[in-house]
Amino acid sequence: YGIPQNNMKRMFLLLKAAYNVGGQIVSADVIQSSILGCKMSRPGQWLRFLLTSKSKFKASEERQSYGIERAEPLLYFALSSGSHSDPAVRIFTPKRVLQELEAAKEDYIRATFGVRKDYKILLPKIVESFAKDSGLCNAGLFEMIQKSLPDSFRKSIKKCQQAKNKKNVEWVPHNFTFRYLILKELK
Repeated sequence: YGIPQNNMKRMFLLLKAAYNVGGQIVSADVIQSSILGCKMSRPGQWLRFLLTSKSKFKASEERQSYGIERAEPLLYFALSSGSHSDPAVRIFTPKRVLQELEAAKEDYIRATFGVRKDYKILLPKIVESFAKDSGLCNAGLFEMIQKSLPDSFRKSIKKCQQAKNKKNVEWVPHNFTFRYLILKELK
């Protein structure tokens, strides 16, 4: 019981673990790969290839089979499969779901934002996926990040924009080590 220490066993657990959502069985792997768009490490990809059935779905078909009619980029900040890079587990209410998703996005950006000494902004790949699915250009991305951060960090973003680096953002790879982060309100 518990989380295996062996990486291969942990990957196997990720492939087996599943949620029952409205009568549909959704695996943690489907949440990571099809919904969140996170790529597994190479051993995990091989294990998935060897263990999954031969009927493969495209990402759009996978989304449709779980009732997601159109992509909602804010879902990146609502779904957690237990990886260290995933957002905190929280409860969303039907009446305020969009405001709560927006708050989840801002909380996630505040918690994961970093700046290197050479004035590069460090952000997780989930934010990159959100930006792509939202159609954000670089300026839009910087504006969104600035709105999510306190004033003290906004100055460092302006310094990064003024730096001579052509590439101002470094996307931090997804960390698949196990961790469920639960909001204080849920404890």
